[in-house]
Amino acid sequence: MRITLIDGLHWDVDESGSGGLINKRGDKVHLRQGDMDGACGPYCLVMAMLARNQLGRRQAKGLAPVDSRTRYGRLMQALEQRETLIRVGTTGDDLLELLKVISDKEFQVVRGSGRRMVELTRRHLEANVPVVLGFHGRKDSDIRHWGLAVGMSEEAFFLLDPAHDLQRGLAWNAVLTARANGSRFGYRYLNPKGTWAVTLKEMVALP
Repeated sequence: MRITLIDGLHWDVDESGSGGLINKRGDKVHLRQGDMDGACGPYCLVMAMLARNQLGRRQAKGLAPVDSRTRYGRLMQALEQRETLIRVGTTGDDLLELLKVISDKEFQVVRGSGRRMVELTRRHLEANVPVVLGFHGRKDSDIRHWGLAVGMSEEAFFLLDPAHDLQRGLAWNAVLTARANGSRFGYRYLNPKGTWAVTLKEMVALP
């Protein structure tokens, strides 16, 4: 199976023998909820900034000063004003509002056909653009989640998932199948805790 990652990301092993996905600056890209305040959607935005080498990890974790005039500084200010929103989660439209604060680019939320979202996600990853994918599980699963797609194969997208730690020796910590299995919840979301049937709800590409 051939797996490709977007440009600027590579695997590195540190002195302890623990590996991780890092950007050109040498910063680890994955963030776990709890590393910074917020929900999975904003975490994915910040991981995308790390993946694109637009931010230092020490800044993302609040360990280095953040200039409020920078994109990340403006994002943090916007998140502070949306405390209730962060606790209850974010929609694609909420992410667009946050993106307006940090970029002059035009972003778009894509909804509708899962097949269309898969096709667009492939196209963006081929162009080295990370994609935030939103997916929901069945009612009893309580899955209403965002993950950051940074790589792919023919069968799946490889995600950095802020809800879980990175396991030792892996560059990603979740997988989303790229082919539906015939039902509304035909895609499979795999993370360290198990496998769930999900439906694709929204996607936002982050060039």
